[in-house]
Formats: sequence, C-alpha cells, structure tokens
Amino acid sequence: MNQQTEPLTLLELVDRIKEKSNDTLLSTISANGGSAKIHSIAPLETAGFGEVAFLANSKYRDAARDSKATALVLTEEDKKTIWGEDEPERILVVTRNPYAWFALALQVMFPQVKAQPGIDARAVVEEGAEIDESATVEAGAVIRKGAKIGARCFIGANSVIGEGTVIGEDSHIYPNVNIYYGCKIGPRNIIHSGAVIGADGFGFAPLDRRYVKIPQIGAVETGEDVEIGANTCIDRGALLSTTIGNGTKIDDLVMIGHNCKVGNNVVLSGRTGLAGSTTIGDNVQAGGGSGFAGHLKVAAGSIIGGGAGVPGNIDKPDYYAGYIPAMPHKEFYNILSVIKRLPEIRRQLKRLSAKIDSLTEK
Repeated sequence: MNQQTEPLTLLELVDRIKEKSNDTLLSTISANGGSAKIHSIAPLETAGFGEVAFLANSKYRDAARDSKATALVLTEEDKKTIWGEDEPERILVVTRNPYAWFALALQVMFPQVKAQPGIDARAVVEEGAEIDESATVEAGAVIRKGAKIGARCFIGANSVIGEGTVIGEDSHIYPNVNIYYGCKIGPRNIIHSGAVIGADGFGFAPLDRRYVKIPQIGAVETGEDVEIGANTCIDRGALLSTTIGNGTKIDDLVMIGHNCKVGNNVVLSGRTGLAGSTTIGDNVQAGGGSGFAGHLKVAAGSIIGGGAGVPGNIDKPDYYAGYIPAMPHKEFYNILSVIKRLPEIRRQLKRLSAKIDSLTEK
C-alpha cells in the first residue's frame, strides 16, 4: 500500500530524486520555481495547480506545451523543440530521463507504508524456521522448517515458504505466493500474488509409450532487486538451479522452464514463455507473448518483439521480430493459402528465371 506524503517544494522533490538515484539523475529548475509547492504527480492532459507532469515521449510535445501543470519535466531537446531559444514563462524541470524522474518522484511522494513487524497468531511457523524480528508474517502464511526470513521482509497472507527456503532482506512476498523448498530469494525482491516459484520442471523420460518422471532436484535462485509478476511460474532445475539475475523484471503470467539462466536487468513482458534450458543474456528485452524454444542462448542486449518466436540461438544483439498481425480473417486465410504454395511458387520462379537467362544468352 502506498500513502501520499505532505506537499514538498519542487527543490525538495528534485533533491530527493537526486538522492534516490545515487546522484545519477540530476535536474535543473527554471523560472525560479524551486519554492513551488508540489502535492502530486499527474498526466499532461489533467495536471493542474500544485502538480507535476512529465514528457517522456516526444509525440506528446503539443500536450506538454498546453499542460496546466505547475511544473513540467522534460529533456533539453524537447524544451528547445517546443520553445526554441525562448525561455517560457513557466516552471520547467530539465533532466536527461523524464520517465525515470517520474518513477522516482512517485516513490518519493507516494512511499509504501511499512508493515508493523511481527508474526500474526494465525500464521503457521514450523519448528526450526528462522524469522528476523523486524520481519512481518501475515495471517495464514506457512513458514516451513529450516526456512529463513531476512530482515524487514514481508510475507503476505496465505503465502507458503517451503522447507529450507531463504528469503533475502527487504523482500516483499505478496499474499498467496508459493515458494517451494530449497529456493533462494535475493534481497529486495518483490513477488506478486499467485506466483509459484520452484515447482517441478517439466521433465519426463519416454519409455515404452509412457513417461517416467525425472525428479527435479535443483532449485530456483534469484538475485538482488528482482520483481516477479502475478501468476508467474518459475520451475526448479532438474540438477542445477534455475537462476534469475540481479535487477531482472518479470511481468505477470510469464513461464520460465527448468534450468533456465536469465541474466541481469532482463525484462520479460506478460505471457512470455521460456522452455527449459534457455539462457537469456544481460539486458535482454522480450515483448509480450514471445516464446523461446529451449536449449538456446540469446545474446546480451537483444530485443525480442511481442509475439515473436525464437527457435534457435541468437548470437548477435539486434531487434528481432516475427509474427503476422491481426487482420480480417478472410484476408488472413488468403495469405495462408499463398504461404502453403510458397515451395511451388519458388520452383516456378526458378524455372522462369532459367528461361529468361537462356533467352538473354541468345
């Protein structure tokens, strides 16, 4: 739960954002606007007195110019494009990354309310579990034997923390999360409701037209500052652990198969699916509904478009896309009929090309 703070001056807000970014996101306030009182953040179109709006996409420059916000956050480039060399008679906050500025401003002005430490009497804590005295465990939560809950952690109602699982400090586990036995959740992780971490990987050995289950004796390990969305599933490894790197952000309804290795600062959008033993390099971005065939590697820095299927290794970082967008069904089936005939069309083109070459030679 987030709760709004008391109003701040614009200078106070800028200083707090600078501090939160470890002095990496600096801002310049124009028109002597540092003393302006700010009580909230709002969209360009609706922002008014006492509110800050931000321009993160250049196609909304007209809306930014007309915005009634007390202060407008934008880049130097957008400022010059909108007003040229003139200095507008309004308060501007010029920064290199308005979107990140907006995110940090919300953190400053709408901080998360910290839960009271303690273990609810209706929680189940098995003998041998270790819970830091600064942690919070809500009603109905189950902490199995040997589990360790770090400092200032929050374990939501009805969540289950499996035997021997370790939850790093300052992690927030929302209600109804299941983390199976032996998993290691890093510091400052956020795991949303319905997520299942450490279920058995989909491993079966065929034998005489039936399937023999392969025990999944690995686990799941996440790094620092990982966020995992609602109803996302991350399977445990068969022998070694499935791993998620530092700073990686995983959306809702994502499926990560057993033995996957997901790098640092990766973004996986909703309904992305990673088949087993997929290795995703650092800083990869995968659009919603994208799929990875498994037993493949994706180069660091690659961008995968929404809905794209990745059947094999990607060795060079680039923007990869491949799908047919939605269209009237009659048009789609016409295209599909052509696709089915492509081998025949290719043969015809080769024959025609050969005939043209023979005529040209004469």
